[in-house]
Amino acid sequence: MEIISKSSMGELVISNEVISSIAINAAKDVDGVSSFYNGPADVMNTIKQGSLKVMSPIRIIPDGEDFSISIYINVSPGKKFQTVATQVQAAVKDSVQNMTGRLVKKVNVIVAGIDFDTPAEKEPCESED
Repeated sequence: MEIISKSSMGELVISNEVISSIAINAAKDVDGVSSFYNGPADVMNTIKQGSLKVMSPIRIIPDGEDFSISIYINVSPGKKFQTVATQVQAAVKDSVQNMTGRLVKKVNVIVAGIDFDTPAEKEPCESED
């Protein structure tokens, strides 16, 4: 879905990629969002479209003139999911609406996982001769 605005001066087109970038940058700034999940949400539609490429963590769902957004995130350990998700919803909605001028009806936040810190590899001990 692209946002197309027409006026007497010409036409303005905002692509899905731009909307996705706005949403991702807004979500990055929320404390507790450690990364994004890039897996396909709907494998059947992905196969029907003939593409098995890595999907975006953002799904834009058109709803007439307006749209809804789904964002897939991974949360840092020790953070409350509900708090992080609520902050992501507000940040994404505000940023996208302010930059595109279109109403975002809802923002679905899907917590896909938790990014635990990977343990550091231990140095092998040198054996004494």
